[in-house]
Amino acid sequence: MSGLLAVAAMAEQEEEEPADAEGKAETPAETIAEPTAEEPADTDGKAETAAETTARANAEDQLPTAEDGIMGGGFDFVPNPRGNAEDGAPSQETAVVDEPIAVAAEPAANGGTIASSAAEAHEPAASAVEAPPVQAVGDKSSTEASQMGPTPSEPFDERRRIWRPRQKRYDEETDGDKSWYQHKRHVLIFTFSGKPVYSRYGAEEGLVSTTGALSAIVSKMQSFFFASGSTEDNKDSLRYLAAGEHIFVFVERGPLWLVCISRHGDTYQDCLRMLDRVHLQLITILTAGIEKTLISRPNYDMRSLLGGTDNVLNNMIRWCNQDVHVDGFEPLPLPPVHRTAAVEALRGARVQNVLCGFLLAGQRIISIVSNRQYKVNAQDLQALVNLIMSSASLRTGESWTPFCLVHLSDKAFAYAYISYVEGVDVGLVFLSTASDGDQFYEISKQASKIKQTLQKSGCLDAAANAMERCPIDFRAAAAADVGSKGDRSGKKSLLASCPPAQWRLLESTIHAAYFVPSLQQYFSSAVAPPYRSRKRTKVLFRNYGRCRQLLRNTKQPCQICVATDHECFYVFLAAEFHLYLAVPRGTSTGVIGQLYQWFKSQESHILLGNIPTW
Repeated sequence: MSGLLAVAAMAEQEEEEPADAEGKAETPAETIAEPTAEEPADTDGKAETAAETTARANAEDQLPTAEDGIMGGGFDFVPNPRGNAEDGAPSQETAVVDEPIAVAAEPAANGGTIASSAAEAHEPAASAVEAPPVQAVGDKSSTEASQMGPTPSEPFDERRRIWRPRQKRYDEETDGDKSWYQHKRHVLIFTFSGKPVYSRYGAEEGLVSTTGALSAIVSKMQSFFFASGSTEDNKDSLRYLAAGEHIFVFVERGPLWLVCISRHGDTYQDCLRMLDRVHLQLITILTAGIEKTLISRPNYDMRSLLGGTDNVLNNMIRWCNQDVHVDGFEPLPLPPVHRTAAVEALRGARVQNVLCGFLLAGQRIISIVSNRQYKVNAQDLQALVNLIMSSASLRTGESWTPFCLVHLSDKAFAYAYISYVEGVDVGLVFLSTASDGDQFYEISKQASKIKQTLQKSGCLDAAANAMERCPIDFRAAAAADVGSKGDRSGKKSLLASCPPAQWRLLESTIHAAYFVPSLQQYFSSAVAPPYRSRKRTKVLFRNYGRCRQLLRNTKQPCQICVATDHECFYVFLAAEFHLYLAVPRGTSTGVIGQLYQWFKSQESHILLGNIPTW
């Protein structure tokens, strides 16, 4: 229990929230007080002219209607009229999770709107459903959600921030070291007998007292609260504990327990999704057969079976926290003509016992073709992509490695053929149910033909060009679109052309994402340069998670806007698509409608569409 007591003790030592100039912390309502309707003010506090009023009305008319899937009307990103607090002191930042200034509403028949001010948020219309309160479990800077602000940050490589080697300086830490408790997000895996299997930080053998204490807590809670009246079909277990600024999330998977201990301000749902992904990645390496072994031999040490794969689990955790957390995979934006060429190249390779084949550019999918009897699962695909990206050896030469497709069969291995094109970071992957040598050589022969076809069609050059421009930066894309209109070389543009007025609105976004559940595919734009540090990127995606948390009990379609001192976060969830948007305060409301229209016009470029079959 010493490990848990130390963690709880840390929660009591954190500093209190700072106060404003008068010694009182501002509320969200005070921070974003909206100008009155009689005297609408702009960002400078001046009265709006008739021309400006007409321009704003025209921008709002651009919003899609309820038939398009988004509520009609819109909402205001209201500039902060207060600016700094009295006496020139900076205004107090406000955490969005403490008092959310938004409501979740179902679209009305005539098109509803989201509350455009704090006053409307606290007094929703009859058709609106008030957002449920969220317990604040953030770190000591729980106001980080509103403290992001567009300040300069160091540049970093998109892939390097996720797929990087394990930091060995943490390998020797134990739960007896104070430094081990300083990490803000721990992930632990242990057996029901308390034997450690994996730890994100520290040496597993030095964490026996912590995993033993957690195992005892789980066991006692099970006997106190869940034993009576529960059956095998209706079995409940401990889900999470909140201790100060820490949240302990527990996930039971057979004889294994996965625990996330976070003081980052993560929501329960996001921690749960992350632990599910980590467990799935673990099963892809070992199959579910390990569970039978642990049940029959509780003291079995399975760490020897995971030798060298810790980095794969670490990278999966980082991927979940530094990208849009949806159950889908990300295609590589590409002109339709080159995408079609890649699909036809794959469809020309017919090999028995092959489930699917796809082209991989970094962590993004260029094209994919599957067997008629096999449905590609995005989570299995993400786990395989993470395995490839985490291993440099798999990206050199030809590889033949076992991989468990959990959603096909969690008790058996499929075999992945992986071969990268020389000189280009583009890989060819086939998944086969047969493991013999003849199958490998037959796939290898077809892979050589596919590479030649891609080279002749110009698809590889197009993919290399697309990789250099991904993730898509709206500012760079707007400049490239203007330049391509005067280019008569016949070179295909990466994206479809758009009106200049649409680009001008999109250039103001911090980040945007679009997810189509039926296709299991999503698009995620580049993060605006001032927000590209690891810390700011994590805060950005964490705020999306908080928006989803507020919408968790709301009937779809639903939407929400959460405003901080510097940004507004907008999330729209429907069966057909999900929309995520982050913009600076004061951005025109027209950006929502323009972004939706942009995604619809670009779907053939940024998504694969329905997966073709052999």
